[in-house]
Amino acid sequence: SSTIGGAALDHHPIDWLMTPGRIGVKQPFELVVLQGGSGESLSPKRARRFREVLAEHNKLIRARGARVALYMTHAYSRDHKNFNPANSGKTQAMYVEAGNEIDALVIPVGLAFDEAYRRYPDWKLHKSDGSHPTLIGTYLAACTVYAAIYGKSPVGNPYTYEGAIPQDQALQLQQVAHDTVEKFYRP
Repeated sequence: SSTIGGAALDHHPIDWLMTPGRIGVKQPFELVVLQGGSGESLSPKRARRFREVLAEHNKLIRARGARVALYMTHAYSRDHKNFNPANSGKTQAMYVEAGNEIDALVIPVGLAFDEAYRRYPDWKLHKSDGSHPTLIGTYLAACTVYAAIYGKSPVGNPYTYEGAIPQDQALQLQQVAHDTVEKFYRP
């Protein structure tokens, strides 16, 4: 994992990161999951740069024998200064269009957040900053990533972050992830 807080996609030195042994992984990667910054889809200039950098990263990743997946970010919540109900649609559009351009798997994490908030409006999937996920938001994202990459339902997985997430809520989060992925890939 290479994570740079608040970074845009172009801040990641993908060539260096993909070199076997550089980040503790000796074998070549099979799948590289890329994610842009939360605000990249909200500015036409930043969205255009995201797509340019993505195309460059995609060439290098594929040349090294790996596939690309795009982690569709969740939109800002109402607690964030840049919250706008239209942001989720902009984020979805950017990731889907970019994914189609480079033939990448798009992981619909942002849509899973939208669906969870629709079903359970009192849940707190975002921290008070309105940007970063809470523990249950992170769990929902992980379930969505699992369902998208492996094509299997996370429903019934017993893992609850060592009991930090109540079993019934974990099951609800798993179901949201499953339903979102199913709807996204098989509308």
